[in-house]
Amino acid sequence: MKSCATVAVGCNMSGETINDAPGTDSSVKEPYRAADWSEPGTGKGWQYRFFWRLIRTFGKRPAYHISYIVTFWYVLLFPSVRKRCRYYLDHRFPDRQGKARRFLDSYHLIREFGKTLVDIAAFGILGKSSMVNVCSDVQRIRELCGREKGVILLNAHCGCWQVSLAALENLRKPVSLLMVPDPRSQALADPCAAKVIDPRTGLTGVIAVTQALLRGEVVAIMGDRTFGDVQNVIAASFLGKKVFLPLSPYRLASATGVPIVVLLAPRTGLKTYELRLARVIEVPPGLGRSDKEYVTYAQQFIACLEEFVQEYAWQFFNFYDLWHDGASADNHRKPDAGSRTRSAAPASGERRLETARE
Repeated sequence: MKSCATVAVGCNMSGETINDAPGTDSSVKEPYRAADWSEPGTGKGWQYRFFWRLIRTFGKRPAYHISYIVTFWYVLLFPSVRKRCRYYLDHRFPDRQGKARRFLDSYHLIREFGKTLVDIAAFGILGKSSMVNVCSDVQRIRELCGREKGVILLNAHCGCWQVSLAALENLRKPVSLLMVPDPRSQALADPCAAKVIDPRTGLTGVIAVTQALLRGEVVAIMGDRTFGDVQNVIAASFLGKKVFLPLSPYRLASATGVPIVVLLAPRTGLKTYELRLARVIEVPPGLGRSDKEYVTYAQQFIACLEEFVQEYAWQFFNFYDLWHDGASADNHRKPDAGSRTRSAAPASGERRLETARE
């Protein structure tokens, strides 16, 4: 089959906030409109166009060098950029607290992010030869995704995650991407046959994902972003402190009987990245709705992330406060939210899922 991934190209931190994004689906429910989980864009339109033309004309190397200057400028003059870097860096490097050291670490992280954005843009402009996938686990991935049952591919905002999604076209199975559509995105692969499911649509999205898995298809989910939903989350310990992750991958895996395949994609060279099968998480069937039943499996995913950032410390690109998000979730969740109190959409989705299985 043909598949595609989408990407925002330029000098932005992650994308637009939900409230400001044009073309937002009117079916998106209000709880998901809170922008706490999102990162406001930093880049300007002319910067996107400049880099696009630079890469098309001269290739990646000049774009890398220009990006070093641009990222230094943003880190130097925009305190908000440094602040968004510190969320992760203060937990990854708790002992590096001097002003000069903190500034250089922030610049190092944003510089690597800038290189990744150049890689993403070049992939769309120059074609697949600009970034080559080196995957020693390709046969195992194809075996897992080639079974009759569906598969949940769990990814995170690290390494070349957006470029790696283009490799899904080799699975020869229909693929759905659970992601917030970006109106400025560009196709990375051939014309898109992958279906994008907006996680903010509540019951509609739950049903779409469930049906895809029950049909034996592949669903790709970002496992480190809650999209502002503070009810359907699960606690785990990341770099020594509590964070909250989306509960839906683990609950869906238990309800449908499909495996969770954790795929990470570190950037390994100028033109190479590694598509890495970090772990296969088998969630037992019939665990129900209580988030406490899924902690072990969420922690397995976190273990993959911790192993990744130990090896590739400068390739973690989730520029929002995961740790504060966990505290916020604690404040908003009801006392028995883990077992009985859930939002209507997931509960209805589970009833629909159980009916479909029968």
